[in-house]
Amino acid sequence: MTKYSSTQHFLRSTIAILLISIASLQACAPSISLFSETAYQQAVELKILSLQLMDHASEPFENHRDDIRVLRHELLKAYEFAKGRPDNEFTTEQWEIMMDPEQYMIGGFLNRWEQQGTLSESFIAEAKVTIAEGFDTIIGLESGKIRPRRG
Repeated sequence: MTKYSSTQHFLRSTIAILLISIASLQACAPSISLFSETAYQQAVELKILSLQLMDHASEPFENHRDDIRVLRHELLKAYEFAKGRPDNEFTTEQWEIMMDPEQYMIGGFLNRWEQQGTLSESFIAEAKVTIAEGFDTIIGLESGKIRPRRG
């Protein structure tokens, strides 16, 4: 009888330790925000706007200064929206990379265009692929989130 009690105690202890371990792991794991239709739409629209504007980078920067200012403003709005959502660190970091003037995303592209005045067609074509992939990452992060329950 003692042997059975020891085994039963061992099993209960093991199960308790497993449950505590699982709870601890879940508490340590970063949580992810729910899907936002607004965030998704912002990312898609900014991808399209960015890629269309990039087609004009072989023309003087000054000719497109107003459009670039609008794009930068819209990028900042999307970033601030992402940053203001709870449990949205991954997406916020991707927006930071996208806007960084020292990176190889749209922020860096616009910065280079401003510094050089015009960009070559080959550079624009290569940059568009990279920047489109960056936007696709943000779009994918958002579309992969759990949709909130209705009702």
